[in-house]
Amino acid sequence: MLVTYDGIVISRRTVGESGVFIDILTDEQGIIEAAAHGANKINSDLLSSCSLFSYSTFCLSKSKLRYTVNSAKPKFSFHKLGLDIEKLALTSYFAQAVRFCTPSEQPQDSIVRFFAIALYEIMNGRSLSSVKAAFELRYSAELGFAPNLVACDNCGEYDCERGMYFLPKSAKLICADCFNKDYGGEHELLFPETLFAMRNIIFSPLEKCFKFSISKNAEIQLGAICEKYFLGSAEKSFPALNYYKGTVSEYK
Repeated sequence: MLVTYDGIVISRRTVGESGVFIDILTDEQGIIEAAAHGANKINSDLLSSCSLFSYSTFCLSKSKLRYTVNSAKPKFSFHKLGLDIEKLALTSYFAQAVRFCTPSEQPQDSIVRFFAIALYEIMNGRSLSSVKAAFELRYSAELGFAPNLVACDNCGEYDCERGMYFLPKSAKLICADCFNKDYGGEHELLFPETLFAMRNIIFSPLEKCFKFSISKNAEIQLGAICEKYFLGSAEKSFPALNYYKGTVSEYK
């Protein structure tokens, strides 16, 4: 049986001298593992479309045991990401995250578009720290772990003059007027810019969730909060994240 899906190659493994296994991120079937025979040959028609982070239309032959790439046509190339070690490391972290969190052969809602937008923002010079934070928080929401950022969970205040606290374990906001010892434990008093960015990430359409500008201090706070929240939601650490941190001066 032949099936056709648009997808992004998020990992690949060489088999023999010229074959590869690729993991394709798709909306229709989540993660698909497919064999691409001869894809490593320099004259192969599959060389570019089956390379890492290629966004392509795949025609796949499906058997009971596996998928095989019958043909593929590139839609967009993210090959420039490989020219910058920091960008490549961050993209690899995103790929490990979606590979772990996205189920195999189960429909997903716009995951390919979301991943492609994230890669596009990285490739085109947006702050890596901001892109990373936006990916982590929005992807947490896409996985069903959206925090309640609408208003104070106690009184409904949208924007308290004394500030708003974020409680990551309960995934909610508490305004400074309501905050007391009953809300002890893990909490973070947000910069107004940080809260603005978090709301933009959660509530904006996908194409706008990465588009915000904040000060450096707020960006640092946002990055720490979103990373911790996503890793806690996923209950997983990722080797590529540690590698990324090793390439970026702010983590050293």
